Amino acid sequence: MKGFVKDKQIVLTDPLPEDLQDGDEIEISIIHIKKKHYPFPTFDLGIKNEYLSREKIYEPDPDLS
Repeated sequence: MKGFVKDKQIVLTDPLPEDLQDGDEIEISIIHIKKKHYPFPTFDLGIKNEYLSREKIYEPDPDLS
């Protein structure tokens, strides 16, 4: 059974089994699932602030003239 942590509470993503009744004792194991590692190198795509400026995006390229 899987779930996720939200505000220090565990939220189950699957419904509980039908054979469980109120008051039944259960045992819970918590296993931290690490994010998947990609089989190829990845890197953070940083964007320079200067390239977010509208003038920089739309200015004519002098090399194309």
